[in-house]
Amino acid sequence: MPRAARPRSVSELAAFLDAPFEGDGAIRVAGFASLVQAKADELVFLRDARLAAGLAASSARVVLAPLGVDTAGRATIRSRRPAADFSRLVEAFAPRWRPAAGIADGAQVAPTAVVDPTAAIEPGARVGPDCRIGARTVVGSGAVLVQDVHVGDDGWIHAGAILREGTRVGDRVVLQPGVVLGGDGFGVVPDAEGRPVAMAQRGRVVLEDDVEIGANTTVDRATLDETRIRRGAKIDNQVQIAHNCDVGEDVLIAAQSGLSGNTIVGDRAILMARCGTTGHLKIGEGAFLAANTAVHHDVPPGARLYGAPAMEERGWHRTIAALKRLPELVKRVRRLERRLDERD
Repeated sequence: MPRAARPRSVSELAAFLDAPFEGDGAIRVAGFASLVQAKADELVFLRDARLAAGLAASSARVVLAPLGVDTAGRATIRSRRPAADFSRLVEAFAPRWRPAAGIADGAQVAPTAVVDPTAAIEPGARVGPDCRIGARTVVGSGAVLVQDVHVGDDGWIHAGAILREGTRVGDRVVLQPGVVLGGDGFGVVPDAEGRPVAMAQRGRVVLEDDVEIGANTTVDRATLDETRIRRGAKIDNQVQIAHNCDVGEDVLIAAQSGLSGNTIVGDRAILMARCGTTGHLKIGEGAFLAANTAVHHDVPPGARLYGAPAMEERGWHRTIAALKRLPELVKRVRRLERRLDERD
């Protein structure tokens, strides 16, 4: 439950959001919390009217809620995007801790690296030759930037992340602990005796602005060109992005999904948990893949696919409904077979 650096009035918070409010604008908000855990001086939010019943058990005196939702007489800031606006308030008035600017004792920075003076390099981090670190970017303890890695402004490379040689990272990029960018892709070819040997991988990884990547996710370097994650894409924990993939703008990929090599994901597509693709295919713009979907062919823009192998949503629902009836259908078939045998 984050606490604000200092209490703010309801009217101040509403003005920051440029949003209307109802009730006593002088009430002070000292922190932010969930409905269940909130104290009287903490702000809570409702995504929609279905959650309003939870206010009865909440101690919060101030609510951020959609237009028209009954908040039982509490001071209320009205918002068309309550979750997003609540997040904005937390970021603005209860910012997370960040290390002091500068290169900390115990960090290793190569003489040929260029680090902006407002950046923070934590103890145990290593910034290799010819790397560049932009303004206000944080490189966490144990993170390693191998060689010729460029990171833009206002990023955060958390502890234990590894950025291999040649990687390019834009502005406002967040890499959670354990992310690996630029590891060699799984390219295997047979040698003269037919034994598998690794194919040379000399491409790079490029992350555009506002990308966020979750803990222990890996993005492999391209064989020759680029593996690219485009602006605003959000990738969850434990995801595998193989060599030469191209992930579009504002794409969402949930945990434990895997993209095989040369997969192209169109802008604003959504891949839920544990999705998988074979290589050299395209997922169209705005497509939706439900959890556990296995894709073996190109996906049209806007399509909604479910299952393994992937099928169109309506067909998948019919299939699942039929599966529920399968035991009874088997019994019926057996009864019919017995009757036929008796006639024979």
